[in-house]
Amino acid sequence: MTQYNKISEDYTKLAKTDPVKRYAQYPEAIKILGKVKNKRVLDIGCGSGLLTAQLAKKGAKVIGYDVSKGQIELAKKEENKNFRRIQYFVSEPKQIENILKKSFGQSLPLFDKASSTLVLHYAKDRSHLTEFFSSTFRLLKQGGTFSAIFVNPDFKRMNKVVYNRLFVRENGKMRVDFLDLKGDVKLSAYFSNFSRKDYEFAAKKAGFRYFKWIKLKVSEEGIKNMGKEFWKGYEKDCPYTGFITIKK
Repeated sequence: MTQYNKISEDYTKLAKTDPVKRYAQYPEAIKILGKVKNKRVLDIGCGSGLLTAQLAKKGAKVIGYDVSKGQIELAKKEENKNFRRIQYFVSEPKQIENILKKSFGQSLPLFDKASSTLVLHYAKDRSHLTEFFSSTFRLLKQGGTFSAIFVNPDFKRMNKVVYNRLFVRENGKMRVDFLDLKGDVKLSAYFSNFSRKDYEFAAKKAGFRYFKWIKLKVSEEGIKNMGKEFWKGYEKDCPYTGFITIKK
């Protein structure tokens, strides 16, 4: 997961302009999270804070954490410019509770909602994946929701360039190459090849008892700006999927 220390600035530049993030991932992440105004929201794997800032603009009281020191440095730099009252921490999921306790003492806030966008598939293994769900479960209020977007385990168009991406399975893992409009690889990332059962098992082991899979859609703005041809097959065979679970 610390691979993003090396590619922080390049990935942040890509994230700001990437059509999939701008017109599908981020809008859908906000939609499935629901109303956030005056809600305490934990952004898990917040990266450079692009989505975190959008949540703050909508009135959420947001705390974000990420394992990548480079990404958090970029997030804090933006926060110092815009002052949206977002707090950022460098942390793994198993450390975040203690880090928050040190910062807030006995007044450790429990969150109404938690969000994780394009993060969970970077867990090293099933045990690490469970840590994400377990720490989130403990930090949520009763009735709180945890919504996530990650690589779709059922995505079929492997080894084909789609939406400026190329997904490849190799040696039990996965790689995604991010391409520019010319088809040249701008950067690559590696992650785990989890199944739907792996995610469901991790959620149940953490204590969650309800979960739902959500098909992602493209915003009308995305279709208008990029054209229908660019998004061909996106909703039918989407590279990403939504997942929501509730602490009951």
